[in-house]
Amino acid sequence: MKLHHIGIVCSETDIDRFIFKPKKKYVYFDNHQNNKLIIEYNQFNNLWMEFIIPRNENSTVYKFLNKKGPGVHHIAYKTKNILQKKRALNKKKGFIYINSFKTNIPCFGGLIKTMFFYNNNLIIEFLENFNKK
Repeated sequence: MKLHHIGIVCSETDIDRFIFKPKKKYVYFDNHQNNKLIIEYNQFNNLWMEFIIPRNENSTVYKFLNKKGPGVHHIAYKTKNILQKKRALNKKKGFIYINSFKTNIPCFGGLIKTMFFYNNNLIIEFLENFNKK
């Protein structure tokens, strides 16, 4: 597994406060989770930064932002077999499955499977590139 990206919840105006604000932006609208995603690739450490902006009160991160303010929401790892990873984590103590879905993020390679777990006050995302066969 390789560290793929860090997800940061913020408002549009909060982005300018971060040290690592995006220079080249990829902007997507995630209708599944009601979020605007501003994604930037940091070539110096091969890491993506995903700024997650709630679009409305139905957003998956709306309560997070209002309760905790802007900050790190999750850490994401790229995996080759997301189902195998899910089976392994379901057997481990302390890992709580949140959800999973497929989405299209072109800068991440197109269609991806993504899965979220909660452990020790941290949300961990796993993603796998998915090609239709």
